[in-house]
Amino acid sequence: MNDFIPLNAYGIGIQHPRDWQIFINPNNKFTFNEGLIKIDKITISKRASTSLSLRWASMKKDVNLHDYVDELEKQFQKKEKRSRHKDRYKITEKIKCAVDGKDAYLLKNEFVANHSIYRVFGKNELVKVLQMLFYSERTSRMLVATLSTTPEELVENEDTFIEILSSLHEDVHEAKEDGFQPYKQIAL
Repeated sequence: MNDFIPLNAYGIGIQHPRDWQIFINPNNKFTFNEGLIKIDKITISKRASTSLSLRWASMKKDVNLHDYVDELEKQFQKKEKRSRHKDRYKITEKIKCAVDGKDAYLLKNEFVANHSIYRVFGKNELVKVLQMLFYSERTSRMLVATLSTTPEELVENEDTFIEILSSLHEDVHEAKEDGFQPYKQIAL
């Protein structure tokens, strides 16, 4: 599974297995300021199902990453309460790290889904989630890569999944002041 290829959109990139399939929903925004891309592992076995999503959004003001993660945890608690505790959401581990030369967090989450979007076998299912997120001061965007999978698949491939998430990066080049030159003629 370590045969990775790069995906880049609006200066945001990540490496993913080349046999995974990219989905861009035309109903979601897909601009420099906001976007969502899904990259799914295509498999027959539901026990091996895995989905990677890459999401970005411009923020109105600079973001303190620690405060952002705390707010995310509060939103999980509210979501659980709204479901009357039928769905359960939990951040099991928060790992502060550096990705692309920026402060980042690797979050390990899990949730038990009680609704048909996630419930594949007609019963409550445990979904394991790994998230890598960081804030870019340069473009004022929050970048989040989320990988959702089964417990069995996470046990087997956690290191590879973290390697994928750790490849999250931003690569935005400024235009030169003298303007863009598409080509330079060379004397033959």
